[in-house]
Amino acid sequence: MKMQPVLVERVWGGRRLAELLGKPLPAGARVGESWELSDHPHGRTRVADGPQAGWTLRDVLERHGQAVLGRHSLSRAWSTRFGILIKFIDASDRLSVQVHPDDARAAAHSPGESGKTECWVVVHAEPGAWVIDGLRPGTTRERLAAALKKGTIEELLTTQPVKTGDFIWVPAGTVHAAGPGLVLAEVQQTSDLTYRLYDWNRPGADGKPRPLHVERAMESIRFAGDIPPSGGKGRTADETGLVIDSLVDCPAFSLSRIRIDRRPYAVEMVGACAALVVVAGSARLVTGDAAMPIRAGDTILVPADCEEYALETPQRLTVLVAAPPGKAPQR
Repeated sequence: MKMQPVLVERVWGGRRLAELLGKPLPAGARVGESWELSDHPHGRTRVADGPQAGWTLRDVLERHGQAVLGRHSLSRAWSTRFGILIKFIDASDRLSVQVHPDDARAAAHSPGESGKTECWVVVHAEPGAWVIDGLRPGTTRERLAAALKKGTIEELLTTQPVKTGDFIWVPAGTVHAAGPGLVLAEVQQTSDLTYRLYDWNRPGADGKPRPLHVERAMESIRFAGDIPPSGGKGRTADETGLVIDSLVDCPAFSLSRIRIDRRPYAVEMVGACAALVVVAGSARLVTGDAAMPIRAGDTILVPADCEEYALETPQRLTVLVAAPPGKAPQR
């Protein structure tokens, strides 16, 4: 099922999702996010074509949940709310410095929401692009609170340069932001909880400062202890025309990146669904008797009952495959 995105305007958005990924942006709109696969009530994606055209992902799960999700241990929870939300992000300006809560904090403050562990894959980066991926070592709650009062928080942020193809892991509780000049593919838990800590003193679309959520952010930040690992196993295949990187295998989801050129590649479904996010190139996606062309910008949900899918005639294809924990392909 190819999905039809939900487009979201943001003060920091732009027009590059049309230029790079073919998204049909409204004239003059500054679109910051394209929700590619979402079962969140703030923006549910619809099936773009085929017998279920126009159905929301919620409709699909309510009518064909087991066929889509399979029989894995998370199928019951994912049938209530699909476990991952996938976006493309156009950061034409800086995103706010923000943090997302973990599951426990989300449940305490926003019943019905999960926490928000996420990751980014850089689809496009202008020269000099950067991200913020945490606080400087040794930053305490008291020191951060003092910096917020003084307006010197930027001195406590860890900034790293990024380029096209980079992977950034952002577990819940991590202070983070994307700088300008980036287009990102984001895979995250299905949650819309974002606590802004700092917004660069800029006005919102109405000319007034956007609201901050300092108290909730301070409660959610991980100040000490080890950062939860992504669980990715690194490069699991490196052959002529085929490279697979296992990026994430955490309790919320798994994610692999497949880069393939001019050779077919087949994946066994192992009893769970998969979401394919095409970030570059093109191919022909085949499942059983069905086939469709795919290209950069497409997101496709492959139901578990397909059992296998194949990527045929790939041309410099880069595709992210998101799945329940332990189910993203590695070989």
